[in-house]
Amino acid sequence: MSLLQNNTEALNRLRGLDKTALEAVFGCWDAAPRVVGALYNADTDGMKNILLHANPAGVVAGLKIAAVLTGAADAVLVVREDLDPQQLEADAGLVDLKLTVTRAALVNKMAYKGARLLALDELAALADRLLGNTPGVLVSVDGAPAVEEPPARPVTELVGDCKGLVAGHVFYNADQLAGKTVGEVAGRSGMLRRLTDTQCPVHETQVLLTALRAQSCGKCTFCREGLYQLSCIMEDMATGRARTGDLDLAREIGTVMTTSCNCTLGEEAALPVLSALDAFESEMAAHIRRKECAAGACLALTRFYVDPKLCQGSGACVDACPAHCIEGGPGLVAVIDNFDCTRCGKCLEVCGSGAIKRTSGRLPKLPAAPVPVKGAAVPAPDTDTAQPVRRPAKRKLVFAAVGAPEPAETAAPAAQAEQPKPVEVKIMKTIETDVVIVAGGPAGLAAAVTVGEQGLKSVLLEKSSATGGAANMGMGPLGIDTKIQRAQFNNISVDKALQMHMEYTHYRVDEDLVQTYFHKSADTIDWLQEMGVEFAGAFRYFKESEATWHIVKPENGVIGPRAAGAMVKVLTECAKELGCDILLETPATKLIVENGKVCGAVAVDKDGNGIEVRGKAVLVATGGFGNNPEMIEKEFGLHMGKDYFPFRIPGITGDGLKMMWEVGAEKFGQNIEAIYQLPDNLNWFLLDAVLRQPNLMINQLGDRFMNEGDLGNTTYAGNALALQPGNYGYCIMDDGILKQYKINGPDIMDIVHPAEAFLNFEGQAKLAVEQGYEAYFEAETIPELAEKLGIDADKLQATIDDYNAMCRCGVDSQYHKPQKYLHPITGKGKYLVGKYYLGAYGTVGGVRVNKYCEVLNKDHLPIEGLYSAGSDANTLYGDSYNFTLPGNSMGFAVNSGRMAGEAIAQYIADCR
Repeated sequence: MSLLQNNTEALNRLRGLDKTALEAVFGCWDAAPRVVGALYNADTDGMKNILLHANPAGVVAGLKIAAVLTGAADAVLVVREDLDPQQLEADAGLVDLKLTVTRAALVNKMAYKGARLLALDELAALADRLLGNTPGVLVSVDGAPAVEEPPARPVTELVGDCKGLVAGHVFYNADQLAGKTVGEVAGRSGMLRRLTDTQCPVHETQVLLTALRAQSCGKCTFCREGLYQLSCIMEDMATGRARTGDLDLAREIGTVMTTSCNCTLGEEAALPVLSALDAFESEMAAHIRRKECAAGACLALTRFYVDPKLCQGSGACVDACPAHCIEGGPGLVAVIDNFDCTRCGKCLEVCGSGAIKRTSGRLPKLPAAPVPVKGAAVPAPDTDTAQPVRRPAKRKLVFAAVGAPEPAETAAPAAQAEQPKPVEVKIMKTIETDVVIVAGGPAGLAAAVTVGEQGLKSVLLEKSSATGGAANMGMGPLGIDTKIQRAQFNNISVDKALQMHMEYTHYRVDEDLVQTYFHKSADTIDWLQEMGVEFAGAFRYFKESEATWHIVKPENGVIGPRAAGAMVKVLTECAKELGCDILLETPATKLIVENGKVCGAVAVDKDGNGIEVRGKAVLVATGGFGNNPEMIEKEFGLHMGKDYFPFRIPGITGDGLKMMWEVGAEKFGQNIEAIYQLPDNLNWFLLDAVLRQPNLMINQLGDRFMNEGDLGNTTYAGNALALQPGNYGYCIMDDGILKQYKINGPDIMDIVHPAEAFLNFEGQAKLAVEQGYEAYFEAETIPELAEKLGIDADKLQATIDDYNAMCRCGVDSQYHKPQKYLHPITGKGKYLVGKYYLGAYGTVGGVRVNKYCEVLNKDHLPIEGLYSAGSDANTLYGDSYNFTLPGNSMGFAVNSGRMAGEAIAQYIADCR
C-alpha cells in the first residue's frame, strides 16, 4: 500500500505499456473523449486533496492509464485549491499525456459530458494496481492526519467504542458498525468522526447540511430547495419548533433528492438526514415529541437549574450571569430564569459546590423564588453593609409555588426587591428629548412609534433588559370590524361591540374612552400589518365569545402563549428607526414637575447612576402591579401563593402608578383580570387543559356552587371561585369521561387549550402523581378521594349521588347546566381531580384617563403633560374582565399607546 507515496515508478512503468498490456491488468473500458480527475462533488471535507501533494505522480499515472484505456485524447484535473501545476504537467510530459489543470469548486458534469470521471484516490489506486499492489483506503479519524488502511480491516478496530460514527455524510450507530469494514464505511471523503454521548445527531446533521449548502452550486432545484427544506426542519428540531410529521417530510424530501439531482453532491446531500433518521430515530424523534435532546447539545432544549440540596448560597452564579437570568444572593438558593437564559454556561464555571445542573427535558420541582440555604444565616438588612437580593432586570413569567412559605417569609422580600431604587440619586446625566416614555411594553412601544411618525424624538425608560413586558407572553390584540375578520366572515360592528361591552360592564366605565378605543382598533391592526406584523387570523377565546382576538402569527408556527413576541420585535425596531432611544435596565423612579407641568422623569441605570430625562410630555405605561404581593394584599385582600395564583411578571410592581399618584393623579379603578387555573399552570399545562371541562365542580365543603357550563369563560369561573373558602374549587371527572373526550373531543373548546392535550394527558398525570403535585388527585374510590381532598366522605358521596341523579334525568335542577354537559361521575377507571384557584393575568387600572389618555386628578381635570396608557390606565371592565371580546387588554395597550401618542403630538404642536 503506497497511496501516500509519490509513485514515480508507475510513471516509469507506463512508458513501455500499450492499451493491450493495460487491458490485461485492468480489463476493457468504455470509450470516452476525455478523462477527468477531481474530488467528488459530494466530498465537502476535501481530505483527499493530500494526494495532489503527497502523490502527484500516482494521480497523473492514473489519468494516463484511464486515457489509454478509454481512448481519450486528453485529460483534465479539476482542483479546489491554489496549486502549482508545474509538477503535475511535468509528470504528464513523461508519459506523453495532454493534461489541463483547472481550478473549480465543483465538477460541472454538463461541461464534461461523456467524459470518464475519476476521483483522486481512484487515480492513485490505478497506479498502485499497475505495480501489482493492493491499494488501501485513505482514512482520517476525528481530523487526525490521513493514513492508509486495509479495506478489510474491521472499522471498530480503528475507531474503538463510541456512540456511533459519521463517515463522510453517513451516520452509523454502534450496532450498525458491528461487522462493518473500513472499506464499507470510509465513503468518498475518507473522513470518520466518532460520536460521543454529548454529541447530538440533530446538531451534527445540521452541521453537515450547512457544509453541503455552502458547497452546492444552487443550479439544481432539487438540491438547492431540498437542502434548504431539510436544514429548516433540522433547525426547528434543534430549537423545539418542529411538529409531528416533520420526520416523515424529511424522509420524503431526502428520498426525492437521491434520485433527482444532477451530481454526486445533490445525490448524497440528503444522506445526513436519511442516515441519521435510520441510525438515531428515537433520539431525533425525542426532539419533537418531548422537546428533549439526550446529548444536551441543542441549547434551546437544554435548561440549567440550581439543585437546592447542593447550593451553598455564594451568589457567584448571580454575578457571573451576563444575561441577568439568575436571582439569588448570599445565603440564598439561586433560581435560574430558563425563559431568558442564553445557556452560556458561565454559572457552571463559577459554581464551587456543583449545584448548577444542566438537563434536557422536564426540570425537577424547584423553588419559584430564592429561599434561604438550609442552615445558613441570611444577612440582615443594613444600609451600609447588607447586600439585598440580587435579581435579574428581565421580566419573566413566574408562578408562586403551591404550598410555598407564607408571604411574610418569601413574598414580602421579593416585593421589596421589586421596589424602585431610592428616589434620591445623584444625577450624572441629563437628556433632552420631545417625549419621555416610562416602560416599553406594547403601550409604550406603540406610543414611541406614533410620536416618531409625527417627527418627534423620544426616550423610553425600560426597567427590564428587553422590551415587551407581559406582551412577550401574550398572543395578540383585539380588533373590531377588521379586514381579517371580514375575510373570515367573523366581523362584528363597532356599535354592536360597544353595546355588548357597556351592557356587560353595566355602564360603570367611561363609554367615551371605550368607543374611541373600539373605533381605532381596526386601523391599528392595519397599522401593525403595514409595519410587518403578520396575524394568524381573528379568533374566539371560547364558543360564546366574538372573534376579536387577532393572534400574531407565531414564529414557531404554533398558536399559543408568546405569539405576540413577534409583534414586540417589530414595534421595537420601528420605534428605534423613528428616533426612539430605548434605555434598557433603566427604571424611572419619579416624575419631574415644574410650573405645574410634568416635564420629565428621573431614572437610574444599571450601574446606579441617576439620569434626568426631560421632555415636553411624559407617558407612563408600566403595566400595573400584578407582581407586587403587598399591593395585591392591600388593594384586594389576596395572598399570592396561598389563595391567589396569578401570572407573575417580575418588574410589574406598580412603580408607574405610585409616581403618578405622587404628582396628583386620582387613584381609581384598580382590579384584577380574573381567571382560574391550576397553580404553576405552565408546567402542568396538559392537566389544566383537560380538567377544566364542565364536569362536577365543588368547594372545600363538598358543595356545588356554579353552573359548570360557564367554565369556558375564565372570568366567570374565577369570580365564582373567589367566593369559595380559600378561593379554590375541585373539578371532578373520571377515566370514562376522559375516554369520551379523546373520542369525541372536549365539551368546551378554546383557542388556548388544544384538543390534542387529551391524548397526552396520562403522561403528565403520571408525572404529577410521582412528583406529588398538590393540585392534582387520583383515587379509586370515593372514600379515598374524600380523604385526599379533606372532605367528609358522606358529604362527598351525597353530592356525587345527587349530581349523578340529575345527569341520569338529563336535567340540572340546581344550576341548570345544559344537558349535553351532564356526564355521570362513576369513577370508571379512577377519579381525576384538579384543584383550581382564582388567578389573574395581572392588574388593570389605577389612574383615570380620558379618551386622549390624559391623566386626571381628583377633580377630573388633566394633569398637564402627563399621559398614561396600557394596564395602568385600563379601567374599561368594571368589576370583571370582558372575555366575550377577547384580546381586550393587549388591544387597549396598543390602541391607547397610539391614542396617547397622537394626543401628545397635538399637545406639543399647540405649545409651540
